[in-house]
Amino acid sequence: MTPTVWYEGRTSLELLGGPGWAWIGLRSGDGLNRLHSDLLVALDRLFIELRWAGVRRVALSNSGWMGDRGHHFSAGADLHEVGSLDPVAAEPFARRGQRVMAHLLWPGWRTLTLLSGVAMGGGCDLALHGQERWAVDADATTGKGGLRLAHPAAKHGILTGFGGTVRLPEILGPEGADRLFLHFETWGSAEALAAGAVHRTLPPEAAGAAVLGWLELSAPPR
Repeated sequence: MTPTVWYEGRTSLELLGGPGWAWIGLRSGDGLNRLHSDLLVALDRLFIELRWAGVRRVALSNSGWMGDRGHHFSAGADLHEVGSLDPVAAEPFARRGQRVMAHLLWPGWRTLTLLSGVAMGGGCDLALHGQERWAVDADATTGKGGLRLAHPAAKHGILTGFGGTVRLPEILGPEGADRLFLHFETWGSAEALAAGAVHRTLPPEAAGAAVLGWLELSAPPR
C-alpha cells in the first residue's frame, strides 16, 4: 500500500486507510516534524473527518514507518512561532493543540502512537496522548535512531499548553511527570517502558508490520 498526501505544508500529513482504520504519517523536509499552527488545524480537520467516516483505529507516526524505516516523531512546536506569541495569540495556539490531543483520547476509537527518534516538547505531548503507545528501539547494529523522549524547553519555562501537564501525571504519576518537567530527563525506549510511558518496544525492522497488524484488527470479518 502507498500512502496518499492528505495535507502538504511545512510538516505534511500522509494517510493510509483500510476498512475501519487509518494510519497518519508526519513528514517534513528536515525530518523533525514540527507542530506548526497550520498542521494542528489540518490534524484537527482530519480527525473529525475520520470520526465521521466510522474509523475505529488510528495510528500516528513518522510517515517513514509506513514503508521501510522512519525516524523522528516530532520535535514539538515551532519555537519561532511560540516566541512570537503574545498573551492574546497564545490561547488559540494552545487550544489548537488541545483539540488534537483530545481527538486522540476520544473513547469512540482506539489510537496508537509510534514513538521514534525525537519526541520532544509538544511532540512528547502528542506522542503520550495515544491511548496505546509503542516505542522503536535503536538499530541493533549501529545503535543509532533510538528514542529521545523529553521536554527540554521546560528548562527555559516554555510549555506549549497542549495538555502535557495534565496527561503526563495521568499516565506517569506526579513523580514520573517531574522527571520530564522538573528534572529534564531524556528517555530512550527502555526508560520509557520502565516508566510506563509506552506499553511495548519494537526493533525498527518490525515496527511497520506491527502497526499495520494492530490497525487491521478493526477490519470487519469477511
